[in-house]
Amino acid sequence: MILTTHTSVAMQCPKCGELEFHALSLFAFSGKGRESLYCRCGESLMSVASRDHKNFNVSFNCAFCGKVHYLRLKRRAFWGKNAIPLLCPEVEASTGFVGPKQKVAQACQEREKSIAELASELGYEDEFENPEVMLKLLDHLHNLARDGALGCKCGNHNLTFELLPDRIELYCEICDAVGVIYGENTENIRIFEGMTSVNLDENKTVLLNCTQHGHFCKVIEEE
Repeated sequence: MILTTHTSVAMQCPKCGELEFHALSLFAFSGKGRESLYCRCGESLMSVASRDHKNFNVSFNCAFCGKVHYLRLKRRAFWGKNAIPLLCPEVEASTGFVGPKQKVAQACQEREKSIAELASELGYEDEFENPEVMLKLLDHLHNLARDGALGCKCGNHNLTFELLPDRIELYCEICDAVGVIYGENTENIRIFEGMTSVNLDENKTVLLNCTQHGHFCKVIEEE
C-alpha cells in the first residue's frame, strides 16, 4: 500500500482575493500537531490540527462570507486521491480545495468560470435588457475581482453585487456604499472597461459608468 504524505491546498484569500497554493506534509504534524497557512499579504487562510495523525480538524477563513468554517477529515480523505472542496455553507460555493496537486489545479480552473458564464448558465441572460452589454460588463467585473481591484474606501475588499435588468449594483456591507454599473449601451462598456480598479466611496452611491449626452459622468449622492 502506498501512503501519500503530501497534499496541496488552494485557498482564496479573504483579504486580498488572491488564490494561494500551499503544500502540506503529513510529517509536519509529528511535532506540534498543528500547521497554519498564510497568504502572501499576511492574512491567515487555514489552520489544520491533529493529535493522532488519523483525524484532522480544519478551520479556514472564508473569502465569501468572512466567517471561519470548520471541517473534520480523516487522514485518507485529507491525503487522498480526490480534491475536496472547502465549502461556504452560506453561498454553497467553494473558497478552495485540498487534495492532489493536479486535481486541485483542475478544480481551481473549473471554479474560475467567469461571472458572465455563470450568469448565462443560471438563466440571467434572458432577464437582461441588453444581454451582450451586461455580459461584457460582468466579464470585466470578474477580472477586477480576480485581480483584487474591487473594494471600498472604508477598507472592505469583499463587495457583493446584485444583477438587475439594466445594471449591476455593487454593495459594501460594512458602510452601505453602493456602486452602479449601467448596462444600457456600448458606451457603458467602453467606460467600465477603461477602469483598472473600483473603489467605492464610503457611505455614498457612485454612478460608475453613466453617460449623459455622450459624456462620462460620475455622480456621487450622499446617503
